[in-house]
Amino acid sequence: MPYIAKDAEAEDAALLQREDDVQQAVSQLGTKRRLVAMAVAVAAGTAAVLACADYATKRSSLAKAGMEIEVLQQQFGPTAQCPSMEVNVEYKDETSGFGMNFDHIPSPDLCCALCQANEQCVSFTWVQNAGLDGCPSQCWIKGGLGVKVQGKVGLTSGVPPQRGQLAAVPSGKGEPYNSLWCFSLMTPGSTEKDLLEWQYNHQASIFACDGYAVYSNAELEVVPGVTTKVVESDLKCGYGGDSQSALNSWIFVAVWDKVCDDAEYKAYKWVVKVDPDCVFFPDRLLQLLPAYGEAQIINNCKYGLHGPIEVFSSAAIDMLGQEYAASFDGKAPKRCIEQLHFGQWGEDMFIDQCLKVLGLTNKPLVPRMICEDHCECPDFYWCQKGSDRVSYHPFKSVGAYEACMANAMADTQPAQIANHLQSMAPTR
Repeated sequence: MPYIAKDAEAEDAALLQREDDVQQAVSQLGTKRRLVAMAVAVAAGTAAVLACADYATKRSSLAKAGMEIEVLQQQFGPTAQCPSMEVNVEYKDETSGFGMNFDHIPSPDLCCALCQANEQCVSFTWVQNAGLDGCPSQCWIKGGLGVKVQGKVGLTSGVPPQRGQLAAVPSGKGEPYNSLWCFSLMTPGSTEKDLLEWQYNHQASIFACDGYAVYSNAELEVVPGVTTKVVESDLKCGYGGDSQSALNSWIFVAVWDKVCDDAEYKAYKWVVKVDPDCVFFPDRLLQLLPAYGEAQIINNCKYGLHGPIEVFSSAAIDMLGQEYAASFDGKAPKRCIEQLHFGQWGEDMFIDQCLKVLGLTNKPLVPRMICEDHCECPDFYWCQKGSDRVSYHPFKSVGAYEACMANAMADTQPAQIANHLQSMAPTR
């Protein structure tokens, strides 16, 4: 019997949902992009059909239950991050009064992370085949340990690792030659306000930088003393392109127009655009940047610039501002609009290619900049991929965001970056 969620839209269900949630089956993607996008598509509850196919194929070829159980134990048993898991066991909790279920969760390890991210969760059960379309797996998180029921083939249950206590967030204020001006765009009526409020109260993310700003399409109070700066956009866009991502280039044409007009960034060495759901450590960024002092753009992924965090030199944004000024109405970068066919692009590809049109090509690849599934960091949800990792993405609820930040700050080992992630793929 499925465990019934109290609220299908509850905050931790959004742990893996991106601003560019996949809108069509991932089978439309090329093989390489499909592998990168698969887990995010599944966890967001979209029409992914491949994420659990590997297990399904193996299961169908097994004639004996003993062999089936062995495969379950090999594939879905304890992990380094979640060692307290039992295969073929259900933790049946009928007394705690708390329970939620999440569909299309491809592994018990991810289910364990969802449990850790929710303060009410004491235990979890992952169901390999809950009869769902696409990836059929489901995650049940529970407010108590309950009774252990043995012999439940295809179920994995466990207790998450203890939720870490968040220490004081390090300051991200640098020397003038290495200072940061950071900003985020906030969508009204979304959980982004909650995230930004939490970040301000903990002086985390953009609020740990030397300077910061929050933009939106209306003047809104984020917290007392912090009001959004208004951009001329309704902040609405469609989805499309080869990865079914948010086609938000025009939104950020308006955002960068406002950034250039306000010119607050000019007092700082670096300009950093950060999505509200990106767990960002400015102090770690400060440690990396001196090695790239002449860079115009910091590339964060071998597949090209990824939007959750974007780092530019102030001089690069100066040149962007000059291009806005050259347009007939001052509202768009002239040559970029004239020369680029960006209708099916997200804002990250647009700004990357726009600055290339302007002759800015000094953009070293720094893979420690981000850990997300779309850049081959599949277990990003534990946020322990290196004590020098600058950011993790995406975490759309306050509970998940705080858990990620606490986990990341407890990490003491530098990131181990695979060789193939340290050079650009021939895609841009």
